[in-house]
Formats: sequence, C-alpha cells, structure tokens
Amino acid sequence: MSALGRVGALLRSAVPAFVAGLVMGAVYRALDINSPAPPLIGLTGLAGMVLGERAAAAVRDRFTHRPTPPPSTSG
Repeated sequence: MSALGRVGALLRSAVPAFVAGLVMGAVYRALDINSPAPPLIGLTGLAGMVLGERAAAAVRDRFTHRPTPPPSTSG
C-alpha cells in the first residue's frame, strides 16, 4: 500500500472518531456534565490500548510464524 493510501485509510478512520469526540464534548457541555476522565488520563489510556493491541498482534504473529512482508522497492 502506498503512503498516500495509508494516509487515506488513517483519515477514513480518524475523522469519524474525531467528529464523534466533538459531538460527545458538545453533549457533555450542553448537559453541564464533566467528562468522565481528564484528557491526559484518557489519552494515556488510549495509548495503552494501541500499544497493547500492537503487542498482542506481534506475539500472535511470532507464534503463528507469519513471515513479515518484504519492504516495498517501488519508488
């Protein structure tokens, strides 16, 4: 997959997540409710989820002996 394709795939998943966060932030403010976690704690939790997901995939790939694809030589 090209770099442009990866960026497009990231944006297709990141933009809706960002918009959902904006909507929820507006709902919290409209109802005068504090968010469930301070932003730094929430982001730290999300980072942990991402790292855990990648670690689990790496362990799974190691034990199932999936070869890593060779680097792309197009350029």
